[in-house]
Amino acid sequence: MPIHSYILKYFDEHPDQRISGVKQEIQLYERRPSIFHVEDQILQLDDFKLPIRVYTPEQQEQYSLLVFFHEGRFMNGNIEASDIACRMISSFSGHKIISVDYPVNLDNANNTFQTCYDVTNSIIQQANLFGGNTADISICGGSIGATIATLITIEALKRNEFSFQKQILFYPITAFKEEIEDSEFLSRKMYNGKYGIDLKNINGFCNSNLISPLDTDHSILAKMPNTLIYTAEYDPFSDEGEAFAEKIQTSGGQVKLVRFDGNIHGLMQSFPGSPDYMRGFEITTEFLSNEEKEVLT
Repeated sequence: MPIHSYILKYFDEHPDQRISGVKQEIQLYERRPSIFHVEDQILQLDDFKLPIRVYTPEQQEQYSLLVFFHEGRFMNGNIEASDIACRMISSFSGHKIISVDYPVNLDNANNTFQTCYDVTNSIIQQANLFGGNTADISICGGSIGATIATLITIEALKRNEFSFQKQILFYPITAFKEEIEDSEFLSRKMYNGKYGIDLKNINGFCNSNLISPLDTDHSILAKMPNTLIYTAEYDPFSDEGEAFAEKIQTSGGQVKLVRFDGNIHGLMQSFPGSPDYMRGFEITTEFLSNEEKEVLT
């Protein structure tokens, strides 16, 4: 279908953001969705500290936990830019969310990944301090954050170190390849540099020794937790995201793919209030709450 008119209008008015990305406006606190409690904390690991933000939906003794990784470089993302998304997911699903303020610089993607893996492992080991337990923890991320989230899931399965109940991946980057015009993925050729994404920003992944999600062995993908993947029709990464969903399925894993026609990378953060923005949170809530409905993809 044609790209949504409000998106086309936005880029006509802000042509520089076709490559630099949609500018994220940070809302004043009084304009953000209300939630029972939000607390900034510092997670202490062996040799460094990392900020986290904890979202508590209501007062209760036990919570399902969700570890969240913000959208990173492509979306000018940080823990503040993803605040509204975390508030909405926590409030709607009843999950306590631990949002990780990981470093967005991917010049050393290996270090970034290892930091995120160690932080996640620490959160899981301390699940009781967040009112949760290790058997009821899920993971979620958007864009680069989604890539980091599924890399953590994959590495934990390889090490047999921990596992998740569910994983949610909003428009992940799943192929660590620099090709655009020569790419096997048509969406890269058609949409790079047109709607807020420049593939040059994935050089950090491509120059690392990390194995891309799409190149992960079938035997590992067969053990994946129940997975929800979002793709967007006009996103350069849509074809590889859908290929990753298909590979999980053919490997024997359980996966749900939702394609947002007429939309672009970052739909869960950009253009708040639009129909797809709200639909994305609705489907996420249903997935986490085991109340899934039929979804047209």
